[in-house]
Amino acid sequence: MSQPPSGFARALAALREAGVDFVVVGVGGINFYARTPGEVFATVDLDTLLRPAAENLAAALRVLSGIGYAFEVGGEPFVDLEDAEVLSRVVSRGAALTATHPGEGQIDLMTSMAGFSYEELSSDATPFRVSEVEVRVGSLEKLLHSKERSGRPKDVEFLRAFAARMSGDGEG
Repeated sequence: MSQPPSGFARALAALREAGVDFVVVGVGGINFYARTPGEVFATVDLDTLLRPAAENLAAALRVLSGIGYAFEVGGEPFVDLEDAEVLSRVVSRGAALTATHPGEGQIDLMTSMAGFSYEELSSDATPFRVSEVEVRVGSLEKLLHSKERSGRPKDVEFLRAFAARMSGDGEG
């Protein structure tokens, strides 16, 4: 008998089993491509890009709420989990919600991201097995490109560290 999943694996499995359309992105997505533990980057959250539709966001919120996650937008509690109008505005603005669970971590539920649409990222996403379910992860090339396109200082620094680590010079 297998053990129940925990942390991010539990949340990803719950989202997939509920039919939520998403792709894992960000540093967490990049980590799926690590060949050795030394290639993994520490991150405090897991980024997911949801298919930008109010009903898809509602399904994600319902599932994660059901396993104990709470939600925030811009540092404020988000409680309108079933309000279709509010969820439509979240999607139309390309906003992200933060889902947190004590002891299990933080998942960013994004409805847009730098450089790529959901369709562009999902079209060639790579499947990975997590807790007996398959999750889709954005292609490594596109995830790195998104970091470049964002231009945020933390992404520029990540790309520098990633390049150093992949070149084998021991930096980063």
